[in-house]
Amino acid sequence: MQTLGDMRAHFMRVLKMSKANGVDLSTALDEGQIDTDDFADMVTACRGCAQVGQCDRLLATMLALPQAPDYCENRKEFAQLRRVQVT
Repeated sequence: MQTLGDMRAHFMRVLKMSKANGVDLSTALDEGQIDTDDFADMVTACRGCAQVGQCDRLLATMLALPQAPDYCENRKEFAQLRRVQVT
């Protein structure tokens, strides 16, 4: 089992990836699309990711993404939130 990464660093990665995916997590929380447990689960999933370096390089060069990369532990969550927030 992989050791979980630094909580603060992964919190920031989740925020950056959500922004790159056109997802506003504050809105998602405010509108009940996710709750605080869901958000904490997203950060925890990110902490277990084995592709942190690849993610950081991607987020450093891409301000907008059509979708989260295949390796993203929260890919499905970002896709779902994007669909909800667009409609």
